[in-house]
Amino acid sequence: MAKKIILSLPLLVILLGTIGFCGWKSVQHRIFLNAKAPHLVSSPEPEIDFPFRKLDGTEMHLAETKGKVVFVDLWGTWCIQCVAEMPTVQALYNQFRNDPNVTFLIVSRLDSAETVRRYARRNHFDLPFYTTDDADIPASMQLNQFPATFLYSPDGTMMVKHTGAADWSAPAVASYINNLKTKR
Repeated sequence: MAKKIILSLPLLVILLGTIGFCGWKSVQHRIFLNAKAPHLVSSPEPEIDFPFRKLDGTEMHLAETKGKVVFVDLWGTWCIQCVAEMPTVQALYNQFRNDPNVTFLIVSRLDSAETVRRYARRNHFDLPFYTTDDADIPASMQLNQFPATFLYSPDGTMMVKHTGAADWSAPAVASYINNLKTKR
């Protein structure tokens, strides 16, 4: 009897893992289908700075992006809403990838650079991914919900804060970014 249980245990683990994975993908898909365009209301806040790292470990700072519209997405591979909205972030990035006046910072919290690399490769994303530590995120960006997305005007002013999954590929978002480019 004990031998049968021991032999059945790996199959049970595989079955439970498959059920869990399918459940994760199902919830992710439902979030993606229900994502709406974010309601982008300007609520200007003074410029701030915070450090983040390229996936090769090189440290950078938000202040280095001054002069550009900056789209910052704080996310994690462990966050189902973050993962669900990422295709729409990729679509928005594709619209602006060659625009020298717009920068994207897709900054993962609580993930290693290697975890982010694997995630990007597995999902065919070519977004500019970075990592950071929670302690480095300024209080004004600690919204206690993820994903947390921010839009900065070229003068460094934080214009928009948004929490939760959204459809970033909506035309209204591109229009908002294009309008921000004119604010210097």
